[in-house]
Amino acid sequence: MADENEKQIEIIKSIRENKPELMSNCYAVGLWVWAEFSQKPNQDALAFLKGLGFRWNPKRKVWQNACGFKTRMSAGDPRQKYQIVRFGEE
Repeated sequence: MADENEKQIEIIKSIRENKPELMSNCYAVGLWVWAEFSQKPNQDALAFLKGLGFRWNPKRKVWQNACGFKTRMSAGDPRQKYQIVRFGEE
């Protein structure tokens, strides 16, 4: 489990150093990192997120990165089950 946490920290650090303007859109849900936008992000931001391994979740309407921690699709909303840490509010 420590490896997954290290991956999450690595992703957060990359966003903070390379695209700090995205930090307010990103938050942790358990061991995953999610990026949520009120409108579609520009192509540069999307390419950056995709390069980090983020994938679009059409059901939840967020970009998600599993940070190396794979699980089966949750029937409920993981935001109701796991702790949420918002990075833009640090």
